[in-house]
Amino acid sequence: MAFTIANWGCQQPSMNAGQETVTPFGGSPTVVNTINVFTYASPNDTVATIIAADYFLSLFNILNVGDIIWGSGTDASFAVTVATVSSTSVTVVSMGLTTSIGTANIVAGAVTATELASDAVTTVKILDNNVTSAKLALNTLQYLAVPITAAEFNGMYAAPKLLVAAGGANTLIVLDKLDLLLTFGSAAFAAGGVAAVQYDSTANGAGVIASTTRAAADFFVVASTGFGFNMGVVAQTFTTCVNKGLYLSNITGAFTTGTGSSLVAHIWYKIVPTV
Repeated sequence: MAFTIANWGCQQPSMNAGQETVTPFGGSPTVVNTINVFTYASPNDTVATIIAADYFLSLFNILNVGDIIWGSGTDASFAVTVATVSSTSVTVVSMGLTTSIGTANIVAGAVTATELASDAVTTVKILDNNVTSAKLALNTLQYLAVPITAAEFNGMYAAPKLLVAAGGANTLIVLDKLDLLLTFGSAAFAAGGVAAVQYDSTANGAGVIASTTRAAADFFVVASTGFGFNMGVVAQTFTTCVNKGLYLSNITGAFTTGTGSSLVAHIWYKIVPTV
């Protein structure tokens, strides 16, 4: 869409049409522009469209650098100042007062390594789920914590436990490492068989192995214990691994007992393109 004058309003700070005479001590009177405040609300355009270069170009003859524009688009509100004005270009910059910044409103390349290194992106802002996998580069190292009940651990032989959902067409999940932390209850796990992370939900641990393995006896402990799994060494055949989730399973037979115990799988992984 485009700028619509019917959605524009002007709130001037004085009766002098945005100008005032300034006389420095010992100097000569000079006419300067004071800041005007404008409002704009569009029922058709997003904030990203409104604050893009030259959206307000038709107003170049009334705008001055430093003027403030408050308003709203179809997806958020905004507050910007006029950065540059000429007959061929008008640009604005954010005052940082938007009520929310949707994915579409983040200018490509605006979040740089400098911003990330400045601690502006904190764990608090990541843990509130505003930064999702869909907003990350495909090769970004990601992390998940997946709780696993004793019943799910005992049942993962027949029903492998989902750890990481499939990433989509032409993507492969590459496991970096997994720490499986067991909080011991009142009875140790028993029976079972070799455990590993695998691609897809094939029962009985028959999927393509995505990690190193752990012997069943490793889990027969009577104390809270952590178990590490590293990246696997099995070839990742596309037909069996691409666009497949990661699951925890085991071979031979189901684990039993483990009364009162619980586990958390801490997973670090990447989702990479295959084409």
